[in-house]
Amino acid sequence: MIDSFSLPVHCCYSQNSKGRDFFVGDIHGKYALFMQALDKINFDFTADRLFSVGDLIDRGEAPFKCLQLAEKSWFMPVLGNHEQFLIDTANNDFAMKMNWYFNGGGWWEELDDEERKRAQGIIERHFSLTLSVTTSAGRVGVIHAQYPFKKWPVNKEDLNADSCNELIWGRDCISSNYQSVVEGIDFIVSGHTPLIKPLLKYQQLFIDTGCGHQASGFMADPHLTICEFKESSIELYAISESTFELSRIKI
Repeated sequence: MIDSFSLPVHCCYSQNSKGRDFFVGDIHGKYALFMQALDKINFDFTADRLFSVGDLIDRGEAPFKCLQLAEKSWFMPVLGNHEQFLIDTANNDFAMKMNWYFNGGGWWEELDDEERKRAQGIIERHFSLTLSVTTSAGRVGVIHAQYPFKKWPVNKEDLNADSCNELIWGRDCISSNYQSVVEGIDFIVSGHTPLIKPLLKYQQLFIDTGCGHQASGFMADPHLTICEFKESSIELYAISESTFELSRIKI
């Protein structure tokens, strides 16, 4: 049985000397759109890297294919709450399974036993709870939701059920005026909460822009966001089936 505490707490990556580094918001099963996005940003599979805030699965048309992205040498993900759904289901949590299926996890029923074992193994071997990478703008951390500590990176000894829950599920930081300085890191990128456009709130950049969700009155244009940290700006690429837009945040 796997659980979030059995995953690496933190993985650290040095600056990419061969290519560019990108960060991607929640993909939610939209494999074709994701590959289209990589084409639009001229992603070099031999030199570039992509760091994911998690939630690769559910909602879209190809969740298992998106989960398999984690097996690629250029793709580094942290655990999202939808991968946590998968873990809990694998551990026979019936209530969590029903909640997961309600939130797009019904594709699990289409997998055979070997595919389910592979899915669980991908999470166990290729996901971490947090990661950080050195960029031109400084050190950038990646989490799924919010960071509950004052210093980066997290120590395994400090991690408990409540703090792990904040990393994967927390929304207090984005839903309130609460701000906290995290020492040891320059920026933290996260997803989890769908927004109309990316939001930089002090150190934390939120880049879930609704990919995989249906258009609604709240969000007329759900799309995928990929970003790149430069010395004086964050480049933000917004990709949907019909649009590709570039915007910048000065830092």
